[in-house]
Amino acid sequence: MAYETKVLLMLLADTACRTNSKEMYEVIAKIANVEGVVLKPWDEAKASLGGQ
Repeated sequence: MAYETKVLLMLLADTACRTNSKEMYEVIAKIANVEGVVLKPWDEAKASLGGQ
């Protein structure tokens, strides 16, 4: 996968997390994980935002 695609998937996942869209985060994570980018599970991702 191209580096740019990895960055976009990570940014999309971060945005979904920040907007509290668990369903969207999980879809993005599923796509990213298939392509080799391992994103944190929802609970860990939310916790890493510091309660936002």
